[in-house]
Amino acid sequence: MNVLIFEDEKHTALRLIQLLGKYDSEIKVLDVIGSVKEGIQWYRNNAFPDLVFQDILLNDGDCFDIFEEVKVKTPIIFTTAYNEYALRSFKMNSIDYIVKPYDYDEVKDAMDKFRNFREMFLPPESELIKRIVLNEKPEIKKRFLVKLGDRYRSIKSEDIAWFIYDDGLTFAVTFDNTRFPVNYSIDQLSSLLDPALFYQVNRKYMVNIESIRNIHTWFNSRFKIEITPNSEEDVIVSRERAKDFKLWLDR
Repeated sequence: MNVLIFEDEKHTALRLIQLLGKYDSEIKVLDVIGSVKEGIQWYRNNAFPDLVFQDILLNDGDCFDIFEEVKVKTPIIFTTAYNEYALRSFKMNSIDYIVKPYDYDEVKDAMDKFRNFREMFLPPESELIKRIVLNEKPEIKKRFLVKLGDRYRSIKSEDIAWFIYDDGLTFAVTFDNTRFPVNYSIDQLSSLLDPALFYQVNRKYMVNIESIRNIHTWFNSRFKIEITPNSEEDVIVSRERAKDFKLWLDR
């Protein structure tokens, strides 16, 4: 993962680099930038990173001057000692906001949040503001109209046991083991279905909580789940989703 850091205090930047290395040794810090001018120039001359840690007050102004010059298409975690900038930061591509002096747990929570959201990140800006700042929820999809042979059938979402992405197509499998294609990706379904009922366990599977029969610990801090109807392969909860998966089960 490539990370860009905006920070005008050298010791704070070094501390953040240490905390990121502790979180994931494979994180690569592309650069540390201390000014608005340098930031604009960097964005114009380089590809966007995977994630930006953005100090708000830099040595020649605040970072919002950068966003007036460059359309930044990267998730941002804002960092500053002044929390009055919080609402303004969420109008950008912000996924979290941490106040100095921050510690490892705060950085870890922000990174976990980034990994949970990265697959579905960057809805239109107005939708981002509604969901994060106003805490509005998208409309939940309650049924699917599907074609079975020469007839159509409306399937209630709650009657679907799990979804699978297989060979370029997404299929829904009902509790009576009927399988039919749906015109949505797994990522799209993740934002359309009731989050209390469905959970995306990895890039390939989304499961109904009622379909889970057993849960087993698995290597690499993951889980293996048994679902009904049976799948033809092991269903593994990815490591980056394991913590949130346990919280989802415990709601």
